[in-house]
Amino acid sequence: MLTDRQQMILAAIIYQYTQTARAVGSKTLHDQLNLAFSPATIRNEMMFLEEENLLKKLHTSAGRIPSKAGYRYYLDHLMVADQASAADVAWISNQIRGNFHELDDLLEQTAKHLADVTGLTAVVLKPKLVNLKISSFQLIQLEGQQVLAVLATSDGKVSSQTFRLPKDMSVSSLTDMVAYINAQMVGRPVQEVLSLMNSEELPVTLSRNIESPAAFLQLFGDVLARSVEEQVHIGGRLNLLEVADDAYLNLKEGRSVLELFASPDAVRNLAQTQAGRVTIRLGQELPTPLLQDYAILAAPFTLAGDPGGIIALVGPIRLPYAKVTKLLATFAKALDNKLLEYV
Repeated sequence: MLTDRQQMILAAIIYQYTQTARAVGSKTLHDQLNLAFSPATIRNEMMFLEEENLLKKLHTSAGRIPSKAGYRYYLDHLMVADQASAADVAWISNQIRGNFHELDDLLEQTAKHLADVTGLTAVVLKPKLVNLKISSFQLIQLEGQQVLAVLATSDGKVSSQTFRLPKDMSVSSLTDMVAYINAQMVGRPVQEVLSLMNSEELPVTLSRNIESPAAFLQLFGDVLARSVEEQVHIGGRLNLLEVADDAYLNLKEGRSVLELFASPDAVRNLAQTQAGRVTIRLGQELPTPLLQDYAILAAPFTLAGDPGGIIALVGPIRLPYAKVTKLLATFAKALDNKLLEYV
């Protein structure tokens, strides 16, 4: 464990470096902080911190910058982030107060606003909605044999998909099937209906009640599956290409990083959360070498009692952690409050 003086010097160097992106020297630190001990004493302590792998020296510069281990020590032992106040939460809630008919629109706007406020990349992934229910289903005839299948779900999302019917099938012939779906399936959980289809119980039931062409089941199943597809909402996407210090992304690496955060499964793996707090993972703690120069801050949120929502920030390891941690926690609480409107 570091002494109080060593901790103070480490925290001061991290603060100065996150503000200026320049290596911090002992005289600069002494002059700016007006410390009671000499630059020589600071220099000796900085050498000790370097030996402990908490600081590192850049090239010919006399100053030091934090190492990844130094940032980790700071996050675990030294950082004090202010708690999000009720006024902070209310202010953020007011910023995302638009008339959002679909939950996805709200999450998209939240990601964009969080990215704008922080200058980082913001990622939002809604919970896997186990209570998601079917609200309505309809077919709309387009030109020729093309139809548009439209499915509305209880989260306000409208999923649609265009299909081409076989030549011997008309939209009017599907009227009974659409009516049956609305009569029997509206109000039932989407996952339950998908299970019925996979178990062939629904196809058999449909066959007993109506003349059910296989094409209709394919049509309904496809649009039903689309309604539960996960979508990553990203704000400030191109900020992902800005990494810290002397690290640069080539075109291939940049494309791979962008693709990584477009995957819901990858986001859930990278932006891990713990209830009631912001979790911070640094590059060496992440499972891919692509992100060795990044930090990911993540907080959970819920919707209608369903846990598993993620709101996260992605940026270089050189971050003002206390500030962005408070901002992320505030957005997470504001999102929790806003989502009460969707219950």
